[in-house]
Amino acid sequence: MAPQNFHYGLAGAYGTSKKGLIADLLHGKLPEDLKFLDHKKIGYFSDEFLDRFIEEDSRHGSSGLSANRSIRTFSTGEKRKALLQYLIAEKNDVLILDNPFDALDQESVRELKARFFELHDEISVIQLIKREEDLLPFIEKIIQVRQDQILIIDRENFNFQHIENNGNSASIPAPLKRYRNIPQELIRLENVSVNYEGRPILNKINWSVQKGEFWELRGPNGSGKTTLLDMIYGDNPKAYGQEIYLFGNRKGSGESVWEIKDKIGYFSPAMTELFKGNYSLCEMVLGGLFDSIGLYRTASEIQKQLAEKWLQALELSDKKKLKFYKASRLEQRMVLIARAMIKHPPLLILDEPAVGLDDESARMLVNLINKIASESETAIIFVSHRKEKGLSAQKTYRLIPSANGSEGVEESV
Repeated sequence: MAPQNFHYGLAGAYGTSKKGLIADLLHGKLPEDLKFLDHKKIGYFSDEFLDRFIEEDSRHGSSGLSANRSIRTFSTGEKRKALLQYLIAEKNDVLILDNPFDALDQESVRELKARFFELHDEISVIQLIKREEDLLPFIEKIIQVRQDQILIIDRENFNFQHIENNGNSASIPAPLKRYRNIPQELIRLENVSVNYEGRPILNKINWSVQKGEFWELRGPNGSGKTTLLDMIYGDNPKAYGQEIYLFGNRKGSGESVWEIKDKIGYFSPAMTELFKGNYSLCEMVLGGLFDSIGLYRTASEIQKQLAEKWLQALELSDKKKLKFYKASRLEQRMVLIARAMIKHPPLLILDEPAVGLDDESARMLVNLINKIASESETAIIFVSHRKEKGLSAQKTYRLIPSANGSEGVEESV
């Protein structure tokens, strides 16, 4: 018999995913070991549930989370706090926390953890676990799901598995041809300031990225990281007329967006949703040579061999025919990073590449990125809301919010 208030972590797979067990709990299909949840009112704290309110707000201009302001204008941390307040008001007996700290900056994580701690004597908690550091301190036991078997383990006896930072054995392959006439300075921003609807976002940003440098771009949610990336990689109209120089040319002085993007490899986890076709992992990597989603031209034998060498570097050679949509989340991300790197662009931008991954998968992804940094001449900008263990970035550019917009500070690692 579980106590009146109980707190569990949830780890492992249920069939193919922990999501299966969550769905069962929410629909009252309780495994024998969790029958103590019967007749309990369960609230689901998740981005999936939050998205329903955002969609409602988009359609009708309001949602049940905020009476005075559009939920769409909230930062990620503010949205989650509003959702938590809603679930509390609903008088739930149990809260299922579906990776509540994903994509949050450290200050937002601290604030949300403090709020959960305040509530833990009033509401029971079941927390999905991806990162050991995210596990709430009052969690007492771990529900471990192995296929159809459920084990309940004392927290102190649960083994969080890590892998060593040894990297993959095969080197990344050289490009078929190299970029020419690339200057030493790839990016230069001089006193760049951005305002949206009268609200200052960036304030006098000065930053230079040189060939082969490995940068980590950090800053809390809402500090302007996405805006800064969009000024460099995207077609943000706020960039024009400012002192932004890319590959030796002032932005807006002649080079098209596509000419700029040809020199930049880019990856964001959201990109995995763009590829819905029936493409193999090998075809996905190969598509990076043609800058297309599918293969609309016949690849040469040497191009196919290059893609296979990349899969070897990823230790995915045995899965080259696996359909991309069937690959694991980690495999999909590694393949898309290889796709972005297959031409060895002068600059690689990785926008929150490890968000949503568990500890082991994040370490494997970091291994790959470190390998790219050490075995290529490509400069890397790695964007993250948390400090990833083992990341070998040389420098950090930190955005620090202020009333006049975020200011930038360079830090050596």
